[in-house]
Order: sequence, then C-alpha cells, then structure tokens
Amino acid sequence: MGLNELFELTSQVASTALPIIGCIVLVYLAIFFKHLITVVKEANKTVQSLKATLDTTERQLNALDKPLNTLNELSETVDYVHEAGKHAVRSTLVTIIENFSVIKDWFLGKANKSSSDAETSEDISHE
Repeated sequence: MGLNELFELTSQVASTALPIIGCIVLVYLAIFFKHLITVVKEANKTVQSLKATLDTTERQLNALDKPLNTLNELSETVDYVHEAGKHAVRSTLVTIIENFSVIKDWFLGKANKSSSDAETSEDISHE
C-alpha cells in the first residue's frame, strides 16, 4: 500500500463522512438556536416582570420621600434644640463660675440678714 492509495482511501472516507458530519452539526446547531431563542424569550419575560417590580418599588420609594423629609427636618430641629440647650447650660456655668464670689457674698449676706432678723425677733419676744 503506497502513499497514493492511502490518500485515495482517505479521500473516499472523507467524501462520505463529511456530509454526514455536516448534517449532524446542522441538526445540533438548529437545536442550539432553538434553545437560545427560548432562553432569550424567557429572559425577555423576566426583564418585563423585573421592570414592573422596579416600577412598583420606585413608586413606593417616591411615596416615602415626604415622610422621610419630615423626619429629616424633625431631626434637624431636635439637633438645633439640643445645641441651644448645651449652649445655655455652658453659658450658665461660665457665668456662675465667673461670678462665684458675688453669688457667695449674696448668699452670706442673706444668711447673715436672716440670722440677725431671727436674733432681733428673739430679743423682741424676750422683752
């Protein structure tokens, strides 16, 4: 068996097998494209249902915008009140600390005045 005979035999097998293999490949391609079209249609249906879900979600989120804005404004107001309260307490403490000697003298004066008033009333009651 020579090289020429091998090539002729290979040519005859290929000329018989290639059309059969081509038909098999075409059948598989047809099945593949059929499944691909089915997948694309299902994906389209899924995207449409997701679109409806997203539209509903967007409407519900838009409905929540006003209450959330109200809560945000309320939170800011509470923050402002808290800061004003802190400022008032701090300024009161600073004023008390700065004027401690005046406040102490005032209390001592009141205490001395009330004790002298009590002594005076005792003196009057004894007479």
